[in-house]
Amino acid sequence: MIRKDAFVCACACAAFFISAKPAKPDTYPVILQGKVTMEDGTPPPFTVSIERKCSDGQGDVPGPLTNKKGEWLWRLEVDAFASRACIFRASHAGYTSSQADASNLNVTSHSTTLTIPPLVIYASTADPYSIKINDSNVPGKARGSIEKAMKALDARNAPEAAADLQAAVAAAPKLAEAWHGLGVIQENLEKPTEARDAYTHAIAADPKLLPPYVTLTRLCIKTKDWECASKTSESLIKLDTKKAYPEIYLHRAVAQYELKDLAGAEASAQEALRLDARHKKPRTEYVLGRILEAKGDANAAREHMTKYLELDPNGPDTVQVKAHLQNLGKPPIEGADPDLEPL
Repeated sequence: MIRKDAFVCACACAAFFISAKPAKPDTYPVILQGKVTMEDGTPPPFTVSIERKCSDGQGDVPGPLTNKKGEWLWRLEVDAFASRACIFRASHAGYTSSQADASNLNVTSHSTTLTIPPLVIYASTADPYSIKINDSNVPGKARGSIEKAMKALDARNAPEAAADLQAAVAAAPKLAEAWHGLGVIQENLEKPTEARDAYTHAIAADPKLLPPYVTLTRLCIKTKDWECASKTSESLIKLDTKKAYPEIYLHRAVAQYELKDLAGAEASAQEALRLDARHKKPRTEYVLGRILEAKGDANAAREHMTKYLELDPNGPDTVQVKAHLQNLGKPPIEGADPDLEPL
């Protein structure tokens, strides 16, 4: 009896010690590999960092950098059965990224090497009409006028803001951001001549400041100054190496079409489409259709115009576009064609 109890006790003790051992973790090392591309599928022209972000914040981990081909390799401890939701994404200032699932990776096979779907980064385009003036760039003699202009803008008093910015640039003619802000306000006040002058001064004061090129190009298209739109868009394309404003290719296509440079217009429109994988500017399809129509390719023109209507069925001139499409291949009706790019 005593021996039997001792045996039972010994078994119980053994079971206790066995259960007291730490459970085997579900984490295991895995080598992850993947790549980052721009919207057009090409590698980024700069280094991009990879990161893992999780719903509880506890699994957030910074990762490796991409190489010149946009490729990355990462040795990471993976918890195959963690309850948190995680994603992989790319990170670079001024850009947003697509995401890839990083939760419950390969829970069945525990493979030591996994390939992550490509991550695509998109330029986070700033609104070219936003008025931003860096305090550190403002000389003392213009500071008071700038502060008054900002207060006037907050109060939605555009004429007063314009007057204050005019005083600011008179005191500091090299203050490009103030010139650009003045142009935006003047354009909103429907003073295109004054707006154009301000945008031109902004570019002269700081040729590397990109927004004035965009706003000036658009203003030139609105006023049908095709030479101005063509030259300004061309200047921005040369400067904007990171393609922060890819819509500039659409603007250039419109200007080239109006200047009868159909080959150049087609190339610009095709580049605009290539850079716009998410169809943020569906009007490009219609513009390309008009270009191809002018070149005598009615079938391709119909295809792109129809694509535009599918992407933007509630556009500002849908009725006119549909009428134009129905009249394709027939003698044009004077004044019936919609503007290439309503702005």
